[in-house]
Amino acid sequence: MIALLRRVPLLETALIVLAIALITALSVMRQQTRLDEYANLDSYSSYDAHSGGYRAWYELLQREGVRVERFEQRPAFLDRGVDTLVWAEPLEFDPRQTQNVRADVDSLENWVKAGGRLVYLGHDDKAAKQKILKLPTSTPAKPRSRAALIAAGLRSLGVESVTSVADLRWKARKALNVLVADRAGALVVSYSYGKGEVVAAIDEAPFTNSRLASGDQARLAYALGLPHAGDGRVAFDEAVHGRAIPDHWWSVLPRALVIAILVACFALLVAFAGAAIRLGPPLVPPRRVDATSGEFIDSMAALFERGRTVHKALDDALRSTTRVVAVALGVPDDTPAAELAARIERPDLRAAYQGLVAAATAERPDNVILVRGIALAQQLRKEFISHGRQRN
Repeated sequence: MIALLRRVPLLETALIVLAIALITALSVMRQQTRLDEYANLDSYSSYDAHSGGYRAWYELLQREGVRVERFEQRPAFLDRGVDTLVWAEPLEFDPRQTQNVRADVDSLENWVKAGGRLVYLGHDDKAAKQKILKLPTSTPAKPRSRAALIAAGLRSLGVESVTSVADLRWKARKALNVLVADRAGALVVSYSYGKGEVVAAIDEAPFTNSRLASGDQARLAYALGLPHAGDGRVAFDEAVHGRAIPDHWWSVLPRALVIAILVACFALLVAFAGAAIRLGPPLVPPRRVDATSGEFIDSMAALFERGRTVHKALDDALRSTTRVVAVALGVPDDTPAAELAARIERPDLRAAYQGLVAAATAERPDNVILVRGIALAQQLRKEFISHGRQRN
C-alpha cells in the first residue's frame, strides 16, 4: 500500500483537483450571475413575486374564489376544461421564453374559435400583420393619459380610474369593442373570434405586482380574469415563459395505443426472460453405439411382442411354405394342410410340416414357438425349393 502511494504523483494530482474545483466554481458563479440578470427582467409569470411578475394577480383571483390554475403545456393540450387563458407576451430579449411554432399558433386559434376566451396582454404587430387571432395593430401615443372611457360592464365592477404609462394604443377598427380608452386611443379592447372571444390589453405592465395596487388596476385585473361561465377555470399560460412541462411520446399518443405498446413490450420481456432463464438441466444426447446382431434380433423380437405379430409371422411362414410344397407336389395351393402332409413321402419332412402347422395354429405362440416354426419353414423350403419357384 505504501509503495502504491509513492507511485502516485501528488503534485500533478493536486493541480488537477484544483483545476476541476476552479472550473466548477466559475461555472456556478456564471450561472448565478445569469440568474440574477434574469431576475431583473419583467417575467409576467404568475410564479414571480418580484415587481415584474403576476403573482399578485394570480392570488387575487384565488382569494376572490375564481378557479385559477397554471397552464404549463403546449397549446395543443388546451381543451374545453379551460374557460379563460391569460397570455402575457414576454419580452423579446428574455432568454427564458419559449418560442412558439406555427402548430402552437394554430392550436391556440382553434381553441378560441371553439369557444375559448383569450386575455391577450401586450402587442405583436408582426403577428397582427399575419392576421393571427385577428389581433389589432398598435400606434404610438403620448403616455400617462388618464382613461376617459370605461365600459359599463367594468364600471359595474368598480373600475373608475385607470392610468396607463404605455406609449402605444390600439388602432381603431369597426369590429373592436373598446373596454378602456383615453384621449390618445384604446387601451383594452375585445372582439369575437369564431365562437370565442379575445380581450386585448396594449400593455402587460399595469397588471404586474408593483402596479396592481395603484388606482383601480386590481379591479380591472379581476374583471378581465373572470371566466365566461361562473364555475369556469382561468389559466395563466406559463409555457410561453419557459415553464413548459416536457412533452413525452406517451402523452401525445392515444392512451389505447400506449397500453398496447406496453403490453407488447411486457410480452417481449417475458419471452426474452423465458429464453434466457434455464428451467432445468440441459439434455445431453446419448452416445451413438452400433447394435450387435444379437441386440438387433432382441429388438426385433421385442417389436414383434409389442405389436403382437408373432402369430402373423408364423401364419405368413406357413402360407409361403405351403405354396412351395404344393408346387413341388403338383397340387393346388389351397389344398388342406392335412391332405398336403399326407402326400409328403419322407417322414421327417412330413413331421416338419405338421410341426409348422401346429406352431402357426397355436393359441398363444411365444418366442420359442416362433423360432422353432421359422426353422421348420426354412427346412421345408430348402428341401422343396428345387421342385418349384419360391413365391415369398
